[in-house]
Amino acid sequence: MSYAPQKRHSNRAKRWIITIGIFIVVQMIFIAIDGTFLEPSINDSDNVLAKTVRGILESKLLTERIAPYSFPFFNLFLIVHVVAILIQALGDSISAIFAKR
Repeated sequence: MSYAPQKRHSNRAKRWIITIGIFIVVQMIFIAIDGTFLEPSINDSDNVLAKTVRGILESKLLTERIAPYSFPFFNLFLIVHVVAILIQALGDSISAIFAKR
């Protein structure tokens, strides 16, 4: 039983290294693709989901305020990824606080 806290810490560290590594790799791919012919084209068909996503992608938040990339889909993906990382950080913080008690 004395190995459980260290193993839990080791698993958490591995998970964070993988998460940050994937984030960095994805951002490097986006930097390489942004502004080139390799950007994906999003089909704007009569699908309700496609129209909703197009409306989100053309919002002022993704085109002017948070716009490190020229392609709005990359900006949306960046926001979703950062929010997911923050949720994971909050969950890990809460579990670390309650694990000590």
